[in-house]
Amino acid sequence: MKHVLHGLCVFLLALALAEPSVGRERPNVLFILVDDLGWSDVSYNGSLVYETPHVDRLASQGMVLTDFYSAGPVCSPTRASILTGKAPARLGLTTWLYTPEKDPPFVAHHLPLDEFTIAEAFQEAGYATGYFGKWHLGYKPEHWAAHQGFATAKGGIDSPHAWKLFRPERDPSLPEDHTRFFSPYRMTHLEDGPDGEYLTERLTDETIAFIEQQSEQAGGNGKPFFAFLSFHTVHTPLQPKPEKIEKYRAKIAALGLDAKQESNRREKAFQNNAAYAGMVEHMDENVGRLLHRLDELDLSNDTIVIWTSDNGGKGSVTSNLPLRGMKHNLYEGGIRVPTIVRWPGQIAAGGRNATPLISTDFYPTLLELTGCGLRDDQHVDGVSFSGVLRGEGDSLDREALYWHYPHNRHEGAVREGRYKLLHRFREDRAELYDLVEDLGEQRDLSSKRPDLAPRLLEKLQRWQTSVGARFDQGE
Repeated sequence: MKHVLHGLCVFLLALALAEPSVGRERPNVLFILVDDLGWSDVSYNGSLVYETPHVDRLASQGMVLTDFYSAGPVCSPTRASILTGKAPARLGLTTWLYTPEKDPPFVAHHLPLDEFTIAEAFQEAGYATGYFGKWHLGYKPEHWAAHQGFATAKGGIDSPHAWKLFRPERDPSLPEDHTRFFSPYRMTHLEDGPDGEYLTERLTDETIAFIEQQSEQAGGNGKPFFAFLSFHTVHTPLQPKPEKIEKYRAKIAALGLDAKQESNRREKAFQNNAAYAGMVEHMDENVGRLLHRLDELDLSNDTIVIWTSDNGGKGSVTSNLPLRGMKHNLYEGGIRVPTIVRWPGQIAAGGRNATPLISTDFYPTLLELTGCGLRDDQHVDGVSFSGVLRGEGDSLDREALYWHYPHNRHEGAVREGRYKLLHRFREDRAELYDLVEDLGEQRDLSSKRPDLAPRLLEKLQRWQTSVGARFDQGE
């Protein structure tokens, strides 16, 4: 009997040692959101000018989602969709927030506090949550990230020049009502660093420090983390370091992409802005720093990394070709965004998948991947694509993707399979494209497919009604 008990004790001890700690039963999540980076702005999608070796490495180690979309063609709607799993039209948050006085009257001024965000879901599941960088989802302190599920929330600087990427000097001579590029009321506080500090690097430093803190506290029993790094870059104003500008001026000249050449200007087929190229490289360098630190901490295999953009590229600073359109509209150039998901050992390295997906899908997907349990009453517009990532099939329980942007050109859009219909409300004009045969949306098929265009338009309008889509009073 004694030997039996001894053997049982040895077995239980061995079992206990073999069991993963409570805090490491679930993977960490690192979510990297770039601001205004276009689908064509990365080397792995064919850019000859911009250099993104670290992002390319991430792509080779994870899955590239070729047909991934932002839920809006500007920042705030997409950010809201990621955090809530709901379509921006359902939230009434369909454009970027500027100031309470200048926002359209039919648009929500902040992300509602009664939304149960993905950060709150992770918190409830025992995760340490941290947000670093651009928020842009509310003006008042009670609407900051710290009140939406992020126990650690840092971003921005309270300065009249808060949008600048180099840390600006404070200027007490400016009047109180001085126009701010980016109101500090949209961000939680970040203490000033040394002179010359670069904000892209500072936000990366803060994210790394958070990850290191969780790693140190773990000791085998710590919490997994959900870290959300929201870069300001590559949004204008373009403020790369001077050496980057010189580097890319030389490269652009060597490639013969001079904007003064009539052929280049006519075709608009160039990416020849040296400052923008520098901004892209700064972003890539800091993604590399994050990935390297995960490697050093031996966390890479235990961390799901998501890298994406909040909308398409800005037409005044980059080219989205072969895609048509740009930020602020619903052509592919405004909403198709570069997206990568990496989880070594769980997601096959080097894969590319063309399943149409959208930013509302992140919420249920990450909950399912981490085993935290879905919240169907919250992420009502999101669909988990965890099966796509795991190679279990490309079909989702969804018929179509939808967009509603009652601003600028006043558009809505629906993508069903290979076809996409874009509808301009005020003109009551529909355009239909086959994205498989015509990625650049050059051949309008609406008159050639009288069976399909009206059906997709009716489908779009039914969806707009179902989510309570708001329209400009002029509609």
